[in-house]
Order: sequence, then structure tokens, then C-alpha cells
Amino acid sequence: MLKYEFIDPDCQLDSQDFKFVESFLSATGRTQLGWHYITDITWIYSQAKLWPRNLHILDAGGGHGPVQFLLAEMGFGVTNIDMALFEVPVAYNRRYHTKLEVLPSFTPTAYMDLLGGGKTKLVTQRIKKLIKSTSIYANWSTHKYVSTHDRWRSMSECTETPLGTLQWKIGNLCRMPEIADASFDAVVSLSAWEHIPYDILGAALSEIRRVLKPDSKWAVTTSATEKSETWWHEPSQSNCFSVTDLENIFAARRSSSQEPENILEKYRHCQYLKDNLADFYRKSGKYGMPWGVWDPTYIPVGFSE
Repeated sequence: MLKYEFIDPDCQLDSQDFKFVESFLSATGRTQLGWHYITDITWIYSQAKLWPRNLHILDAGGGHGPVQFLLAEMGFGVTNIDMALFEVPVAYNRRYHTKLEVLPSFTPTAYMDLLGGGKTKLVTQRIKKLIKSTSIYANWSTHKYVSTHDRWRSMSECTETPLGTLQWKIGNLCRMPEIADASFDAVVSLSAWEHIPYDILGAALSEIRRVLKPDSKWAVTTSATEKSETWWHEPSQSNCFSVTDLENIFAARRSSSQEPENILEKYRHCQYLKDNLADFYRKSGKYGMPWGVWDPTYIPVGFSE
């Protein structure tokens, strides 16, 4: 049976794992993240660092997020299945042998508009894609990416571990018939499953479990609440799951005596997270911290086996 715990920001920020994760994010230019992502990633890393490096990991809804790259740098083979993936940068192909596949069963959904940021962002992405398609840019960006990550590895504990691999598949987690049963040894996810519509979440979880091997490893984070019922956070278009749903829908049991109200208060008073809030929050009323006003209203929660 799965276990869940409310991710305590004080415990994460005081850990050696945090220093490792922070060094990776800082050295590789991945600091503009969700307001609680660094505590989530630290928690995910604290689980994954104990896993054998020959595991094949599913990053379920990984998008362009940092966890897949951290795991590949640690030596894991990672497959990221997400609806919002685009052309693979040359640097990823060069370093992780990344290739992009569109699962034949995939059909676009209305939720992709949120993931893609709408038509304006799509035009911007096309312009950037045109620039990045030039050989001069590809060579420059690849050299920069490889040298930056090599430099970080030389200072980290990953130096003796061969690089892993990363594959991208465009697909819907609710329906992946092309993926065989028991294909993966482990699953990770960084704050993604709360965006799955509530009425089809059960189907997505069943499909994810189908492609996992028995006794698979888990390091998955999502959003929870101290309230008695699950509620919808409109700015970020996400569910905040109640204890009842964490236990019934996810079939998990609480692994500690933490009180969610106390954890939420810790986030509200976490100066590090407040001081390092990403710039994009201040420019929009969307996402998890509208207009950059520090007011956490939901709680990161982690699932492990």
C-alpha cells in the first residue's frame, strides 16, 4: 500500500538533500520554478537516491520540468510521458539520447491550452523554435548545456555514475495502450497529477499502475489541503486533495502524525521560499501564487511505496 506524507518545508530545507538539489538547479539554470518545487524535488530526490540505478523510471506528466534531467544525470533511464512536449533540443539528444515519439492513441485535449499558455504563447514558441532551428544556435546551446552539466557533475556525487537516458513520449496518462503492462520499475511526478480532471483521476491512476511493475518504487508529489473536502484552485487549475481522497482515490495511508494545518503554516512562514519566488508569478494572476502575493493555500504531499 502506498504511503503519503505532507512535505515539511523545514525538514527539506535543513537537509543535505536540499543542498544537492539546490546546487543542481542553480548550476544548470533551473531556478524559475513553482513556489514549492524545490521542497518537492528535494523530497523526490531523497527517495530516488536510494534506488538502484538500473531502474527504468516513468516521469508521469514531467513536461519540461527538472526532475527528469536530475534523474538522468544520476544515471537512471527515464521516460517522460506528457501532453505538452515539443521538439527535442539537440542538447538533450546529444547528452541523454532523447527522441520524441507521439503515441498513436494520443488526441489533443482542451487542457493543452492551459499547458501551452494559449495562442499568444504558441506564437512566441514558434518564433523561438525558428531561431533554435539554426545550426549555429544548436551548436552553441548544445556546447553550453553539456559543459554546464559536466561542470556540475564534477562537483557532485554523480561523477562515478554513467549518464542515464531520457525519452519523451507525447501521450495522455489516462490512456496509453501502446505502453505494455509492467513496463516501468518506478514512477516519479512533480506536482502534475492535481491537474488531471477529478472525474477521470481514477482512470489515470489505474493506467499508471498498469504500466508499473508489481512492487514498483514511487516518488510522486501533488497538492493537498487541510480542509475536509477536496477543492479546486482556480488560478493554477488544480485539485487540492483532502485526506479522505488521498486515502481513498490514491489508496494510500498516512506515514506520520503530521497535521496538515501545521504544515501549511510552515509554508506560510517559510522565508526562503518567499524570498526565492519565481519572477513569473508577479506577472500573472494564474498559477499557484497569483501576482506574486505570498499566500500559500495548499500543501505539497508526497507518495512513496
